Amino acid sequence: MGQSGVCGVAGCRVPARAGVACAAATRYGCLIVSEPEARSSGARAPGRRLRASLRRHGVLPRPRELRSLLRANDIRFSLGNSIELYTDGRAGLEAMLEAITRAHRRIHLETYIFRGDATGRRFIGAMAARARAGVEVRLLYDGFGSFALDAEALAALREAGGDALAFNPLTRLYPRWAPRRRDHRKILIVDDSVAFTGGLNIGDEYVHGAGAAPHATSHWRDAHVRISGPAVAMLDAVFLESWFRADGPDRPWSAPPVIRTGGRGGEAVAVVADGPTYHRRRIRGLLRAALERAERSARFVTPYFIPGRALCAALTEAAARGVRVDLLLAGYTDHPSLRWAARDRLPNLLAAGVRVFEFERSMMHAKVAVFDGRWALLGTSNLDRQSLEHSYEVNLLVQGDGLPMRLDEMLEADMQSSREITLGELERRNFFERIRDRIAAFLLTWI
Repeated sequence: MGQSGVCGVAGCRVPARAGVACAAATRYGCLIVSEPEARSSGARAPGRRLRASLRRHGVLPRPRELRSLLRANDIRFSLGNSIELYTDGRAGLEAMLEAITRAHRRIHLETYIFRGDATGRRFIGAMAARARAGVEVRLLYDGFGSFALDAEALAALREAGGDALAFNPLTRLYPRWAPRRRDHRKILIVDDSVAFTGGLNIGDEYVHGAGAAPHATSHWRDAHVRISGPAVAMLDAVFLESWFRADGPDRPWSAPPVIRTGGRGGEAVAVVADGPTYHRRRIRGLLRAALERAERSARFVTPYFIPGRALCAALTEAAARGVRVDLLLAGYTDHPSLRWAARDRLPNLLAAGVRVFEFERSMMHAKVAVFDGRWALLGTSNLDRQSLEHSYEVNLLVQGDGLPMRLDEMLEADMQSSREITLGELERRNFFERIRDRIAAFLLTWI
């Protein structure tokens, strides 16, 4: 059976086979993903489990968007979206707080890390104030990433009428103990009209730069976006899928998100959600397909880089074809073992012609890939096994001359001000450094 897929741009349902695409796909340079690559082998059983959960909450028949998240093998784009980019934590978090304070109907916030520090208290206070004004407020945080968050920190929100729920807490052993299944998504939806997603969690380090070198700038470098347009409804569907998967309480106003068309923006956006129980390895498949199709350049920025053999092979093959392949990694990191593991992977890539840079001005936390300056992937996925196989993630696939070009220019500027890593530098590592890096890579890949 030949490979096939569906374009999905602007609702296009034209079947696409190898080397064939519809007019919209040609215009926007769409990435056609083959059905075998996009399908999750374990999609049916998780689908049944989520259907049962949704039935308990009275949310059946399932909304089209939730059904697509579980069953659709194609990438569907919506047109007319507007996107504003934030490249540091302070600006992004302030924009999120401003949106929350203006909410009139609904606030949905999903995050991996929510701390009870000064930044977290500002968010709790803003959401509690809107909950007292009659706004629906739902907060979903990961049980591991937010392990230090205590119930007292959330008391004000719950007393005001808001809901706060931990995703897969480590203390829950029934019905399934799955400690590696984490909710790594970061989504904020306000009044079904504006959404935020990207790399920012809720904590002081994203403002003040904890973990960076003493001489580095105070804020973390990140990539977070504010979106308005049809893609907002799809992000809300992702939130609801996570909320009901965590057995979050339903409310009478929990209407399914409605896809709106005819937005005023100029961005073509697809919301790509994946996780360990459906569309597993979807982002890895997208990146490999993109590297195979790249003609001029492929640029990646990630704070945690421990790719598997297949992705490393795709990177080296693209470089061998003459594609300019650049990696921008964190020079200073909040997890030093991940930097050690990355250095175990780099010699083979450097020998193949891949260029590698380390960003040293502050902690680099962005997760972005840009191909040929025409389309970009931005969101929550790191290039490590935990993110690509074990965590629930959400990313935006953006095509055209708007955001992808801006991201490409941003990465070019960041690389110009970063330190380039050479093969000779890594070959000069002493015996103990090589063993340290190899052990870190083995443990973080297989454990």
